[in-house]
Amino acid sequence: MKKQANRKNPGKKSHKKLWIILGIVAVIVVVLVIMAVRGIQNMAKEFTQAMDNTVEVKKGEIDVTAEGIGVIETAKEQTIFPDYNVTISKLYKQDGQQAAAGEVIAEYESLLLDDTILAMEEELSQLDMSLSGMTRTPSKRVKAPVTGRVKEIYAAQGDSVLALQQEQKGLALISADGTLKVEFSPEAEVKEGQKVSVGYQEDKIEGRIHILKDGKAAAVFEDSDKYELGQEASVLSEDGASLGTGTVSCGHGVYVTAKDGVIKSVQVKKNDWVSAGNSLFSLEDVYCSQDYVKALERREELQEKLDEARAYKEGFCVTAPWDCIISGLVAKEGETLPAGSPLCALLEANTYQAVLSIDELDIRGIDQGQSVEVTVDAVEDATYQGTVTGVSLAGENTGNVGTYQVRVLLEKGEDLLPGMSANGKVTKEQKKDVLLAPVDTIQTIDGKKKVTVVKPDGTRETREVTLGLVNNEYAEVLEGLQEGEKLQVIVKLTDIYSQMGITVGGNEEQGR
Repeated sequence: MKKQANRKNPGKKSHKKLWIILGIVAVIVVVLVIMAVRGIQNMAKEFTQAMDNTVEVKKGEIDVTAEGIGVIETAKEQTIFPDYNVTISKLYKQDGQQAAAGEVIAEYESLLLDDTILAMEEELSQLDMSLSGMTRTPSKRVKAPVTGRVKEIYAAQGDSVLALQQEQKGLALISADGTLKVEFSPEAEVKEGQKVSVGYQEDKIEGRIHILKDGKAAAVFEDSDKYELGQEASVLSEDGASLGTGTVSCGHGVYVTAKDGVIKSVQVKKNDWVSAGNSLFSLEDVYCSQDYVKALERREELQEKLDEARAYKEGFCVTAPWDCIISGLVAKEGETLPAGSPLCALLEANTYQAVLSIDELDIRGIDQGQSVEVTVDAVEDATYQGTVTGVSLAGENTGNVGTYQVRVLLEKGEDLLPGMSANGKVTKEQKKDVLLAPVDTIQTIDGKKKVTVVKPDGTRETREVTLGLVNNEYAEVLEGLQEGEKLQVIVKLTDIYSQMGITVGGNEEQGR
């Protein structure tokens, strides 16, 4: 009986554990409630602070820029190539080295140059003999080139021969075969050689059909001193039916021309019959014949080439025209270069440009003359100012992204070398002393740009605004706001969560 009395009650032990667990849970719940309350208070505090975040509308400067990456190049380049077949006798510089202005880069020699010089000297001697036998002053009379009737006279006293001939093709027009014609589009079928009559004013003249190209025909008839060129005439069949109409022109006309001078007198009248060689015009202010002038010009050209060839033979070296870098020099001493083959390129060493690749979304609005800031990876803490000198309209597409080349001439080139990587910022547009609002105060509602204006009494007003230039930070306000007004910064829940250390999945969209 005593043993039974000393046994512990298992029911009491389990009840005790239960109460301990319930106590721990209660403590945890209390802690969680306290944390939740404090979290809500903090969130409310953060929200209140965000709602109180305002900025003032101020005047300032705004610019719209486009950025690109590229490479540094020399702004001036000259390719060197010999005018004659040469052999490189000496190289004083190698590819990639610098040369000062006037410094010798290479020397040539040529076995063929002597033959070239000899040939030019012989041609020059023959030209001198030809010039000595030419008549220096031409005839001052313009003669008929063919026999026929003068149908048009374009020249008058005082006219410049060359100016008139550019306008009218000649000084006069002679009908050389004694016929006139009327070109027309036949209204009925006609045949080659068919007899027709030409109605000219009150006259009817017998003629014959000559078939032309493109469905046209001509009624050819005998010339007379009473028929004028350019007059309208009709073409009739033998039974009097109309075949078409046209204007009178020469069957085969020959223009009378001269080479130079001014018309002194006209010695013929319209519709006069002239023989080949008859004098038609007299000239003045005629100094040299055209053949003589052309021979002189050829002699001057040949003499200049001969002088250059002799200079090549005497000096026969390549010198740097300005401070430069040698590029593309692969030839060796003793190697022969044909005339016109490049020896190397000279890259001007003091003037540089940046060639930038600009994204297709930013290329519009970039134009010559715009300012550019350029930085170079290899030159720390240096910014180079430049100006856009060219924009390529031929883009390149890589990975479904288009880019366009923009060339920027740099104002200075200290520490730069061709091939260095460059970053550029092009100022496309810029305005000063304009009303500005931060972009994080602007939102798009129903397709319209709006801001929340915080009034002095703390009340808020949603107001529509009209914007001008916009960049990543500010927007130019054209209408809707005044300087000094305060704007509510747009509250983003993600910003509040971030300040509280809470990470939220997904992206919050904010229209602007």
